Amino acid sequence: MTDPQLVARAQEGDLPAFEELVKKYQREIYSLAYRLVLDAEEAKDLAQQAFLQAFVHIRSFRQQAQFRTWLFRIAINQCYSYLKNRKKFGDPVDCEDFVLVGEESPEEDLVAQDRRQRLYAALQRLPAKQLAVITLKLEQGLSYEEISRVLGGTTGAARVNYCQAIKTLRKYLQDEDDHEVAVRSYPKMVTRISRR
Repeated sequence: MTDPQLVARAQEGDLPAFEELVKKYQREIYSLAYRLVLDAEEAKDLAQQAFLQAFVHIRSFRQQAQFRTWLFRIAINQCYSYLKNRKKFGDPVDCEDFVLVGEESPEEDLVAQDRRQRLYAALQRLPAKQLAVITLKLEQGLSYEEISRVLGGTTGAARVNYCQAIKTLRKYLQDEDDHEVAVRSYPKMVTRISRR
């Protein structure tokens, strides 16, 4: 069954149809939340909250947009609220819980671990909207047009936010001697990270 068909049935109160939508998108929504907040438990909670909000408001969803885009927007708003509260009340991210899988030697593992920690620290320093754009572009593979629909604004603004985020990350990832660190591209690095 297609998304529009499932949404139409869910709007009529068909709970199994909504459950199908949850099954279809739960991995993407969790992944999106995790990349934004870098906390597995919080990401689970935020994904659940996003689906709960979608369920509560499914009748107001007009099928002029894609359900996936609408759901991403809800999830990002949940993450923005969480990040705003975390900034306000403080919640340090502990990068020690992350390990790189499949490194060749302990020395390479240490170098990779340092790079990963620096990347995560740099990502967390980005403004929330730039972090969201980077995540949607690199992790979810959305186009600038799709990103603009998820976040609101124009395609050009999404492109500018992405370029600015990359420029800022490069600046943050300069080493002590002012040479740029050769860090693997974000999506490749993300796929190699696991949580113990």
